Order: sequence, then structure tokens, then C-alpha cells
Amino acid sequence: MGKVKGRDRHTSLLRRGVRIKKGPMELVFLSEKGENPCLAFAIPKTVGKAVVRNKIRRKYREAFRKLLYEKPEIFLQGNYLIKIHSSESENLNTNELLETVLTDLKFKHGND
Repeated sequence: MGKVKGRDRHTSLLRRGVRIKKGPMELVFLSEKGENPCLAFAIPKTVGKAVVRNKIRRKYREAFRKLLYEKPEIFLQGNYLIKIHSSESENLNTNELLETVLTDLKFKHGND
């Protein structure tokens, strides 16, 4: 699992990416050739202090890594951006939420 690096990649991800929203989380995906999926986060300061934002980021990164290892078939090759819109995301089951969103993305992207 890599990181989305560079302003151009972030900008194209935000402008042209496919969006799936579930609860306080939004997943933005942009297809790109590569070996591993790349991941980025967008968590605004309104969610909480840096400690809270970093905790949420760690939970989602670990859930993403775990799903990538256990169920690689639900992942598409490309860049992923996880946007968190509220601090209630801290109390949710990140594994289930992320798996649901990735499955929805695969279904939606496959039908485009």
C-alpha cells in the first residue's frame, strides 16, 4: 500500500474521482495503473484536535491494510482518498464501513 504523493495526483483525484459516501466517511477513487493501491486522507480540523484526527487516520489505514491483505479482490488499482466529515467516525466499526464502501465502489465502477 502506497501513499498518494504530489499535488497533481491529489488534484486529479479530487476533480475526476468516483465518490461513494457512507455516514461520516466519503471515499474518492481514481483508477490508475500501478502495483499497489495508494491511499490519502482528508480530515478537517473541525473533526477534532490533531490527536483525534491522527487516531482516526490510524484506524482507517489499518482497516484498509487489513482488507487489502484479507480480501484483495474487492480493491481496484488506483488512488484512494478517505474523507472524514465528523468525529463520530471514531466510534464506528471501520472495517465493516470500509468494506461496504469498497464493495459499493467496485459495483459502481464496474457499471460505468
